[in-house]
Amino acid sequence: MFIWTTIVYDPIAYWTWNSNGWSAKSGILDFAGGTPVHISSGAAALAISISLGRRTGYERLNYKPHNTSYVVIDTVFLWFGWFGFNGGSAVSASLRAVQACVATNLAASMGGITWMLWDYRLQKWWTIVGFCSGAISGLVAITPGSGYVGARKCD
Repeated sequence: MFIWTTIVYDPIAYWTWNSNGWSAKSGILDFAGGTPVHISSGAAALAISISLGRRTGYERLNYKPHNTSYVVIDTVFLWFGWFGFNGGSAVSASLRAVQACVATNLAASMGGITWMLWDYRLQKWWTIVGFCSGAISGLVAITPGSGYVGARKCD
């Protein structure tokens, strides 16, 4: 863990949060820390996937969740906790914290609706698991910009 953190995570965190980092110098903003967390975990997941290779029997096996209630409950817990994470990254009870919470809720909601509609388009039915998958994807996507993205009316 120490080696992975030192070699992978620390340089990405430096790029993002230090004023001398190339990411910070190029104007990339990261409010709640999603950039180093998601880039490093995504790169690690890609590396382990490449080293393990393709799944055997993927086409023949059923990979649906065994308990939909657990999926929904866990999504609710994650969604609720994400408000504390994104809103709490403002480190004060301010309008920026409110903005982060509103953006977090909108991103999760729209992610869930979008995923559910794609499920319907591709498979001709929608599921709560699809909504939950999209909601979590929306939470992940909004985390770095949650304090900078506002909710605006579309004209």
